[in-house]
Amino acid sequence: MASDELICVTGASGFIGSYLVKGLLEGGHRVRATVRDPSATEKLAHLKAMGDVEIFGANLLEEGSFHEAIDGCDVVMHAASAVFLTAKDPQKEIVDVAVKGTENVLQAVQAAGTVRRVVLTSSVSAVLDDARPPSHVFTEADWNDSATLKTEPYPLSKVRGERRAREICDAQGEGEGAWDLVAINPTMVMGPVLTKVHCRTSPSLIRDLMRGKFPAAPDLTFGLVDVRDVAAAHLAAMDHPSPAERYICTSESMRLVEISKLLRRDFPSSKAPRRRMPNPLMYVAALFDKRLSFAFLKRNLGRRRQIDNSLLMRDLVADPLKGAESVRDTARSFIELGFL
Repeated sequence: MASDELICVTGASGFIGSYLVKGLLEGGHRVRATVRDPSATEKLAHLKAMGDVEIFGANLLEEGSFHEAIDGCDVVMHAASAVFLTAKDPQKEIVDVAVKGTENVLQAVQAAGTVRRVVLTSSVSAVLDDARPPSHVFTEADWNDSATLKTEPYPLSKVRGERRAREICDAQGEGEGAWDLVAINPTMVMGPVLTKVHCRTSPSLIRDLMRGKFPAAPDLTFGLVDVRDVAAAHLAAMDHPSPAERYICTSESMRLVEISKLLRRDFPSSKAPRRRMPNPLMYVAALFDKRLSFAFLKRNLGRRRQIDNSLLMRDLVADPLKGAESVRDTARSFIELGFL
């Protein structure tokens, strides 16, 4: 891709969005970044320190708010998202934000008439379906069809947001002004945080373990991927001559017990737990932790999903970072930036 092309990154101050901006600038590209509040100087300082980036205010639920930022752009990376697992009104606060936000961004894409490709940050939660048997190997052909508003509002929002994007893309037809769509579906994203606000995203799991928030490690297993590989996948996808429609972005799966052991060994001052927590106690913990729900625990305790990342390795990221390396770098960033 020519470096004189103009790229818009939505949700640019977020964990993934920040690394997208970083990678694009390092590649010599011109970048526009959308954020909810362009006056929040402290939250945006890390972006401005990266180089020459234009910052625009835009709200996922405000129709027309993305037009100015996307006007004249060649590529749009739509990473903006509401990352809430639970809410008082999950339809309004989670699902509507994903679907209407996607519609508003793609409305701006169509109005611009210059965009050739949209790279959408989706999630593996739009792929993993708990109705599948434990032996099932998940691929890009899978969709989470069992998610409901009551049990899984966040995965449901990712399913509906990604499918709505595909509907809009397919409905435009061919010819001048037509654009194509590639979805990137990451598992749990780890890697070095760049600013304090990133402590509230997925790396917070490592921070909580190191701070001794859990007296014992829950019997949970997560697919892990490094944020640097997620960014690399987006950048490769925007220039691939014939990309697939979607890519599961993952490296490997690790149990929390394994992660905790690694943290104790490599960071002796951390308070990572030594034992596995009995499953019944996790349901008690869910009463005091808004990030947990009985439905989530029922679906995930003691379960290790099989996920195929061969398409990612073939087309976008040939050798993703190992989970242990990503966990170490995540922990090291908390220590170096004083966020523990």
